[in-house]
Amino acid sequence: MQGVRMNAFSTRESRNAGLALIALLITLSFQAPAGGQTSRSTFQEALEAKARAESLEAPVYSPAHFSTALRSLNQAEEDFQKRHIESAETRLRVATDYFIKAAETANLFHSRLGDAVKARNDARSAEAPEFRQRQWQEAESILDQAARALEEGDLKKARSRAERAVRLYRIVELESIKAHYLDETRALLAEAEKENAEKRAPATLSRAKILFEKAEKLLVENRYDTDEPRQLAREARVEAGHALHLSRAIEKLSRNDTIESLFLRAEAPLRQVGDELDLNPTFEAGLEPAADLIIQEIRRLKKQITGLKQDLADSREQIAALENQSRSLQAELASARSQMGDLKSREAELYDLVESQRAARETFRKVEETFSPEEALVVRQGGDVIIRLYGLTFPVGKAVIETEYFGLLAKVIQAIGLYPDCGITVEGHTDSRGSDELNQKLSTQRAEAVMKYLIASAHIEPSRISAVGHGENRPVATNETEEGRRKNRRIDVILQPARQ
Repeated sequence: MQGVRMNAFSTRESRNAGLALIALLITLSFQAPAGGQTSRSTFQEALEAKARAESLEAPVYSPAHFSTALRSLNQAEEDFQKRHIESAETRLRVATDYFIKAAETANLFHSRLGDAVKARNDARSAEAPEFRQRQWQEAESILDQAARALEEGDLKKARSRAERAVRLYRIVELESIKAHYLDETRALLAEAEKENAEKRAPATLSRAKILFEKAEKLLVENRYDTDEPRQLAREARVEAGHALHLSRAIEKLSRNDTIESLFLRAEAPLRQVGDELDLNPTFEAGLEPAADLIIQEIRRLKKQITGLKQDLADSREQIAALENQSRSLQAELASARSQMGDLKSREAELYDLVESQRAARETFRKVEETFSPEEALVVRQGGDVIIRLYGLTFPVGKAVIETEYFGLLAKVIQAIGLYPDCGITVEGHTDSRGSDELNQKLSTQRAEAVMKYLIASAHIEPSRISAVGHGENRPVATNETEEGRRKNRRIDVILQPARQ
């Protein structure tokens, strides 16, 4: 621990000594004794040597040399205050020499014992000093021993201590990463067990524990791919909180509560949501029909909103065209009837635009009605039509189209037929689980599989169609729920109708 305290002490002393050195250098600039130029030059050399040593983290990797340099620097300051110029210059040269030695030793540490430097930096990046202070200080103490051994020229001892420091830093790095993602969940699980949730909400608590253990296992296996463990830890935290809530709610149940009252209490939120949607759900067949009714209404409203958004975009386009025409008309009216032919032509263009939009909406409606909500979501984006194939799934880790999806792809071919000569882009997407590289490769392979199927089955010219994979980079839903991840694992077929 002495080495750790010395490093912190050296850092503070270094900062204070540096400020004092700069102040004295400024003072000397206004003095003109016979040896003034020599003093300023000596100070400048000390400043440069100190900056070089600090840039190589010499307080950590050459603590003894750096501390000796700082002491000489402080003594030089005292000598200058007392006007003992010769003594001060001697001490400054000693300080400069030791700063140079500290820089050389630190540089040697980086080159010969670089694994320890990297392990320390990784642990610090994981915020080990905050999350696991005691373990961090233990690793720092061993590293300090390695640095001092290197200063003494004992490379064998330095390497032995550095290897031990690497192990400690890697342990504290992993523990800090786990603390960052798992400590809150671990505390919730402990609280749930303390409040007897294992008896009152066993299934929910068990799921929380399974998710927690899986997150911890993934962090141990690959501490640097934190996407999935972070997500699992969040799910575990939610389930642990859920188990705690259920346990407390069950504990508070009145002895006079009946099974009927419990069911009625469960129906109340669904009834409230249904009332807000003007549905008046009934429960003679249980909760599921009421829930299905609400889900269908939500889907209808989503579809309606999508249509309204497109109508709004069309209206804005029409308004912009009308405004442009209005401005043109106001300018052209002054030039009298000779320009009537032009005005009629522009009126015809506007009519053509409105008719083109009407035809586009009608074609889009036909495409939209081709698919059920479970098979695909069809949306317009500018002039493009996107068929989001939620119903097309692949075996885990594979890009093989199974025969059960040929019918769905036949509907895609039918939709393509409604847009003669359209350009086609097949996009592959994944959820956030797994590595970025694997997700990118898998999404590309799946997009190419669908493209090849469409070329072979619909006799599409290869020049009209392309495939691209986006991996996990373009989610359409949250990756924190199973439903969201299911929507993100998709194929998008984008139709670019030929412009009229």
